[in-house]
Amino acid sequence: MYEFDFEELIADMLNISDEAREDDSYIESVFYETFEIEMEQGFELARRLLAHTPTVKAGLSGKEYHAFVSKKAPVMLMKIEAAK
Repeated sequence: MYEFDFEELIADMLNISDEAREDDSYIESVFYETFEIEMEQGFELARRLLAHTPTVKAGLSGKEYHAFVSKKAPVMLMKIEAAK
């Protein structure tokens, strides 16, 4: 799980366009204005919550993951492989 996946999740959640994300500080400032915590703290919270999400089965591989999914498309934005 990488911080880029977390950025994808935040962009999806806060409706931040790809163009707006080109400004490196934009997503961090919107995140802070919305939640009043730094991105690093948000990443750690999301990382810990991830294991508590329902499992999602990947279409191509058939593997199961705990994942946050996009509200716009059938895509896993942040995931960890589910224990067997």
